[in-house]
Amino acid sequence: RPGYRGLAVSLDGQGRMTSLDPRTGGSLAVLEAARNVACAGGEPVGFTDCLNFGNPEKPEIAWELAEAIEGMALACEALGVPIVSGNVSLYNETDGRAIHPTPVVGCVGLVPDVRAVPAAWREGDVILLAGASPVSLTGSEYQARYGEVGGTLPRLELAAEVSLVEFLWRAAPSCSLVHDASEGGLAVCVAEAAIFSGLGAKLELPEDARAWFGEAGGQAVVACAPETVDRLDGFPLRWLGVVGGERLLGIPVAELAEAHS
Repeated sequence: RPGYRGLAVSLDGQGRMTSLDPRTGGSLAVLEAARNVACAGGEPVGFTDCLNFGNPEKPEIAWELAEAIEGMALACEALGVPIVSGNVSLYNETDGRAIHPTPVVGCVGLVPDVRAVPAAWREGDVILLAGASPVSLTGSEYQARYGEVGGTLPRLELAAEVSLVEFLWRAAPSCSLVHDASEGGLAVCVAEAAIFSGLGAKLELPEDARAWFGEAGGQAVVACAPETVDRLDGFPLRWLGVVGGERLLGIPVAELAEAHS
């Protein structure tokens, strides 16, 4: 008989943040891959990886490699999901200068019913934010564009990150949209959602660059019908706004789409 099970697949890496803190960067690569699969309603069941680093014969590169692997292991242990395969790409240097240490992680997840995979938000939907660890501008796209990359990454709350992943894949079938906020932070996440959906939203965000563009800590935007909100239990959610109109954060969605293309 026909079935509706499917697979969700994601591929993620955190080179810039890994250059600041290899252990945290390794964990972030695993967690982001798991979050993206969960946003499609997939329960993560396995990881693969490609470890991209400079010359491991240099002590500092060997240390980065070992720390990144440890960070990945910590995240996998917390999630209870194994890395089942992988490879390495080493000696990536030009004139003695190494690339950013970049663990790239792929995740596959099982989707019970592909008919319930979230897609676009709809007129009148409530928009909520689910967040785990603290966010920061350190190592963010915002910092890279408008400052100098540096600083100390915030500590990851692995238990909260795991709870977020589980909440997302369980909640996804009840939502019209579930979207991970990663590179570019919350502002880029909601802009992508508005562009994909062809609808704006009225949002209430604090006038704070970190809240708009902060990264590192796990976050996801969830949109659902108002009558569905009470069913999204098991994880703290923050109200962001309501879907509707042709503008987002004061900018026409059409202009956002043109800039994004």
